[in-house]
Amino acid sequence: MSDERNFRTYYYEKFGISGVEEKKSLEILLKEQPLCVEKIRQFCLRFQVPSVYRCYLWKVVLGILPSNQESHAFVMSQRKQKYEDLRNAVKVMRLVKSLENVPQLYLKMFLLETGQLTFEEHNMETPENEAFKAMVDAVSCSTEDPVDVYWITVRFYKMFNRCTEGLNLMTDRVASCLKKEDTDGKLWNHFQTTNVWSSIPLNEWYICSFAGVLPDTSFERIWDKIIGGSCTILVYVAVSVFLTFKRPLLSMKKKEDMLKYLSQLPEDSGDIIVTKALDLWHKHGGHLIQTKSDSPVFTDRAPS
Repeated sequence: MSDERNFRTYYYEKFGISGVEEKKSLEILLKEQPLCVEKIRQFCLRFQVPSVYRCYLWKVVLGILPSNQESHAFVMSQRKQKYEDLRNAVKVMRLVKSLENVPQLYLKMFLLETGQLTFEEHNMETPENEAFKAMVDAVSCSTEDPVDVYWITVRFYKMFNRCTEGLNLMTDRVASCLKKEDTDGKLWNHFQTTNVWSSIPLNEWYICSFAGVLPDTSFERIWDKIIGGSCTILVYVAVSVFLTFKRPLLSMKKKEDMLKYLSQLPEDSGDIIVTKALDLWHKHGGHLIQTKSDSPVFTDRAPS
């Protein structure tokens, strides 16, 4: 698949018919036997993923489905069986008060599967566990299949945890990018004057990959890029949040008011934030890729 977007792509977009060439390219990729996971990963990075294919692509890239398409039905039947076994085990052990509390149920299933489950409830409320539950809620908005929700959440959570060594660098990158994009410097100076910067929950936003922070209908395009290999898209999402709400934030004089506002972003702001974040991501070209050893490293190579 070519790295360059050809003339026809721009022609279609000029008339509001975006994604035509990308969809054709994707359909060609999905006909390959076996599937080339690296090409699909690159597609997620370079283009907008059609919503009709999103769940399928996520499952392939995350390793829930193998590259051999003939094995998909069998593998998913095994995934479903393991899901049912874990769910029944949690039920029999009475580890959840209600099976209707899906995020808590899936968290207990995941902890049981990975050997991390304890019977001390007061040890359960960790930032990592809360992030997992937020991811469950977010993925539930993308697919109604409970088996897919569980496995996508688990695999995404595990994959993203491999990037945590780079999270400490992200806060510095957010500050650097915000200073560049806030051309008049008013917002950054306001953050310093009110002493709010150190209290903004950036790490909490990172570890849940903005699930539960962005409106549920908007997070998917960000996760496309993370699954493609670019965790530093999160830097530009954070900057986009600040720039999008620059005016109301500047009008607030108290740190508490600013933090409360940032914890309850307006529901209709999601698409604006994500679009601006993707524009910044392309503009600055800094993203996190996976090497052949599957070890995340920072790079300044711009996406095509």
